[in-house]
Amino acid sequence: MPSSVPPPSLKTSMQPVNGYHMLVAMLLMPLASALAVASWTLYALLAKQPIYVLMPLCSGALLVWPAWYIARRGDTCRVMQWLLLGLALALSGFGMASRPWEFLLVGVWLGLGGAVIATGIAHAKGWMPGRWVHIGVGLCLALAAGVGLSLRMAPLVVQAYGWRTAPFSLLIPLFMIMLLLWLFVESPE
Repeated sequence: MPSSVPPPSLKTSMQPVNGYHMLVAMLLMPLASALAVASWTLYALLAKQPIYVLMPLCSGALLVWPAWYIARRGDTCRVMQWLLLGLALALSGFGMASRPWEFLLVGVWLGLGGAVIATGIAHAKGWMPGRWVHIGVGLCLALAAGVGLSLRMAPLVVQAYGWRTAPFSLLIPLFMIMLLLWLFVESPE
């Protein structure tokens, strides 16, 4: 029986489009964006100097357009997995940083969150062409969820285990999203 869902305009899968594939893809991309924003918020909360807060924002702004271009030309799910892996490495470095230049370097690498958000938008645009309002609402909800997660989680983790554990606590949901993208979303051949 043919699906009532129109095929995506981007190359996201060679499998026939069904509601399940679209549901999984459209849930994982906003969750990945929420985790990217949660990592930025955590960095802002734990920053040694207030100027450090600008590092992920500036590098993220520089990475948005290249990530958008690469995601539009290739497999958005695989691009998202590589970006999430880079974000996981940045969070690991954040938990181990001790010198000011290391915190600045971590801030630059956390800018990959901007690329994660751009890739998520490119993926959603492939599934819902011409529905910018829905994509915008989903993005705003994902960003608010990321900020809320970090604002709620960071004080609890810092108080219980120390500030170095807080970045590592974001690795668990990050790796879960990477695993779900790997298991449930096929890449084109």
